[in-house]
Amino acid sequence: MAEEVRVWEVGKDDVLTEIGPTTLDLEERIEKWTVRDISVLDPCLLVIGEQVPTAFGKYIDLLCINATGDLVIVELKRDKTPREVVAQALDYASWVKDLTAEEIREIAERYLKETDLEAAFRDKFNAALPEVINERHAMRVAASEIDNSTERIIRYLSESYGVDINVVRFQFFQAADGRQLLVRTFTVAPDEADKNVKKQPGKRTPPPTPEEMEQAAVQAGVGDLYRQCKQSLAPYFTIRNTKFTCAFFAKLPEGQRATFSLVPGESNAEKGLRYTVASNRLAAFVGLDENTTLKQFPPHREQTEPYLSDGPPPTCWAGYIKSEDDVRRIASLFKKAARADVEQAE
Repeated sequence: MAEEVRVWEVGKDDVLTEIGPTTLDLEERIEKWTVRDISVLDPCLLVIGEQVPTAFGKYIDLLCINATGDLVIVELKRDKTPREVVAQALDYASWVKDLTAEEIREIAERYLKETDLEAAFRDKFNAALPEVINERHAMRVAASEIDNSTERIIRYLSESYGVDINVVRFQFFQAADGRQLLVRTFTVAPDEADKNVKKQPGKRTPPPTPEEMEQAAVQAGVGDLYRQCKQSLAPYFTIRNTKFTCAFFAKLPEGQRATFSLVPGESNAEKGLRYTVASNRLAAFVGLDENTTLKQFPPHREQTEPYLSDGPPPTCWAGYIKSEDDVRRIASLFKKAARADVEQAE
C-alpha cells in the first residue's frame, strides 16, 4: 500500500488540528517546483538536460547526473497514470544506458550553455567528473499519487533485480489560515533502494592510488623515470589515475581531455617507461603543429588506440621514455607554452 501521510498542526494548549491534503493543480505545480529546483526531488542531482530527445521520438523531462557520475532520468506524471509514466521511464532508460561520454557532454552543453559538464560537475559536487560516467542509471518519477499496482511493480524491480527506480510522491497540505505545506515520500526508502542497487555488479572499479601506480612503475624497473616525468609535467595538467594509466588532462576548448599518459604496466627496465600521447590534443594545448610537437618525444613511436573514450577519438601515439633527457625534452614543450602565455598576457 502507498504510504499514507497525515499532518496535524500543534496549537495552543497542545491542541491538534489536522491539516487536510489537497490535489488542486498539484501535478502542474510539482512540475514547476522540480524544474525550478531539482533539490526538492534530490539535492544530490545536477540537471544536464531538459526535454532531451531520444532516438525514438520521445522526450525525457529532465536528465540529471549524480555525484558518482550516474545518469538519472526524471519523469513528471502530468496527465499520465502512474503505471504509464513508470513504463515511459523504463523505456527511456533503455536508450540512456547506451549513451557515450561524448553524447552526454553534448546533451549537457546544449543545456548548460555557458559552461561545460566538467566545470558544472565540479561546481556542484566539489569534485572532478569521474573517469567512467553512466556506469549505472536511475529513474525517478515525480507524482502526487501512486496506485497499489504501480507500487508493487516498483518494489518488485528494486528488490528482485536491483533496478534503481523510485516514485517520489509529493503531497500538498493547506491549513485553514492559508499556510501551505509540501511533504515528500518515497515508494522505496532511499537507504533500502541503495542497498538493492549495490547488490548488482557494476563496471566501475576503483583506479589505483598514486602510491599503487608508482609502485607498479618501481616493480617494472622505471620508478625513477616515472617520478621525474610526473613531477616535471604536474604543473601543467590535472593528473588522474585510470585503471591502467597515469593520465594527464589538459584544459581544451571542448573541456578537460586526456592528452598524455604513462603506462607502468607496459613498461620495463630494458625498453623504458611506456607513454601514450594524443598528438592533436597536445598540439592544440601547446599551440604548435603536430609534427613539431611529436619531435619532442622519443623516436620509434607507433600509432595506437587511446586508453580513454573521453570525446572524439584522438590521434594517439605510443613509445618509451628511456632517459632523463627524454623527460626534459617533453617538459620543454610546456615550459615554452607557459612562457608564451605570460608574454601574450603582458
